[in-house]
Amino acid sequence: MTGLRRVEPRDLDFLESEFDSVEAAGRYGWFGFRDRGHFANRLEAGETLTVDRGVLTIVDNDDKAVGTLSWIKVFRQPPPGGGCWNLGIWIGPDHRGKGHGTEAQRLGAAYLFDHTQMERVEASTEADNIAEQRALERAGFTREGVLRRACFRGGAWRDMVMYSKLRSEEPRTE
Repeated sequence: MTGLRRVEPRDLDFLESEFDSVEAAGRYGWFGFRDRGHFANRLEAGETLTVDRGVLTIVDNDDKAVGTLSWIKVFRQPPPGGGCWNLGIWIGPDHRGKGHGTEAQRLGAAYLFDHTQMERVEASTEADNIAEQRALERAGFTREGVLRRACFRGGAWRDMVMYSKLRSEEPRTE
């Protein structure tokens, strides 16, 4: 079973490993090295959960960190209207392909709908990342279209596929 919880000091070494190598980040998540301390600095500054963005630890049955789910507020029209959440996810190399990504994105969207007033949660992935597209679809997201040459990674511009889930598409939990 997959769960979400706040980032804790015991998670930091594992979470920081995302920025160690292409193998750790994953083919589609490698955007270069980042100084160690990214998560520790956010945790110490109280910036893991703010009104405009957040990050949670994805955990397995044993409450062991397997990845992160993050979100940031984006606008599709001038503020204050048209805001939505954009999800990002990272699963550690030893935990990929076990359903954690699908479940974390489903849980993340439900959490955001339960605790904020946003109408829309979106996520995008590179056009050739078929595994992530399937994970988003299994999590209840709808494919909306292709954003041409929207991501620069590995020295090349790449197309992205946009997915979304609307509040009305989320099963109610009471």
